[in-house]
Amino acid sequence: MELRAKTRPDIAGGRSLEDIFAIATYDYWQYGIGTTEEFYHEQLGATDKHKREYLTYRERFNYIDYLNKAEDLHLLRNKWHAYQLLKDAYKREVLLLEGEQDFPAFEVFCHRHPTFVLKPVGLGQSMGVRMVEVGEAPNLHALFNQLFAETEDANSHWKSGTVKGVLLEEVIEQGEEMAKYHPASVNSVRMHTINLGDGDIRLWYPFIRIGVGGNFISSATTGGIIACINAGTGVVDTTGFDKLGRTTDVHPDTHYTIKGIKIPRWRQLCDKAFELSERLPTLRYIGWDFVYDKDKEWIIMEGNENAEISSRS
Repeated sequence: MELRAKTRPDIAGGRSLEDIFAIATYDYWQYGIGTTEEFYHEQLGATDKHKREYLTYRERFNYIDYLNKAEDLHLLRNKWHAYQLLKDAYKREVLLLEGEQDFPAFEVFCHRHPTFVLKPVGLGQSMGVRMVEVGEAPNLHALFNQLFAETEDANSHWKSGTVKGVLLEEVIEQGEEMAKYHPASVNSVRMHTINLGDGDIRLWYPFIRIGVGGNFISSATTGGIIACINAGTGVVDTTGFDKLGRTTDVHPDTHYTIKGIKIPRWRQLCDKAFELSERLPTLRYIGWDFVYDKDKEWIIMEGNENAEISSRS
C-alpha cells in the first residue's frame, strides 16, 4: 500500500483550479494562511470561524517572539550548545568537530561507533543529516575532510547556515515498541511545551513521526508520516498524513494501522517534556523530539526553539 494523494473532490470539494487559486489568495490576505496550509492542514474548505481560530505558520512566530528570549535562542538552535546543556537527557555520545585539531578525537569516535549520524551544527529541518558508515571509507582522514566539505556545502544553501562545525552522534537503538512501525528509521514523538510561568507548563499538539521507504529520518520534511496524538491518553487519534497532503490508514511498508497506536510510557514522556521545559525558563515555546530507546526510556533527539506544529485533528 502507498500513501494516497487525495483527489481534487476530497481536498477541494470539486472546485476548479481557478476557484482554489481565488480562495487561497483571499485566505492569505484575510487570515494569513499559506497555500501549503490550505492542503496540509485542510483549511481550503474550512469555515470562517475555523480559519480565524487557526494558528497559521506566520502567526506562530508572533508567539515564539513573545515567549522566547532572543539572546537565548542559540541554546537550542546550536545543536552543540543544546547537547552540552542537556547531555543527561540525550544518553548517547555526541562529538563536535570544528577543524583539523579535532581529527584525533574523530578517529577514536569512529573506532567506538563505526556507524554514526552526521548533523550540521546550525541547520534545522533535517538539512544535511545523514547516516555515515565508517567502513565505506577506510581512510579516516579522507572521510574527516569529506564530512566538513559536505557540511560547508549544506550551509552555503541556507541563510541560517552561519554556525560552522560538524556534529557526530552515536546511533540511537530504539525500543521495539516504537521501532516496529518502521525499523529503518528513528521514529520520534514531537512534544510542544508552552511554559506560562509559576510551574504552569502546557502540552500542545503532540504528534508521532514515522519514517517510510527505508529512510532513517522520520521527519515530515523528508517524506515521513505524521499522525496526531491525544495529549490526555497518549493514543494516536488521526490517520497518517505527510507534507504533500497525502493520507494513509496503515503504514505503507510495515502495514501497521496508524490511528490507535499507543505511545509507550506516555506519562514518563510527558513528565520528561515538562522537566526539560523547566530547565530552559527563557525559552517558553519548545518543540521537543523524543525517541524511545532500547532501555525503555524516552531520550532527546533534539529541541527546537521554533518548532512547527500540526493541529490537524
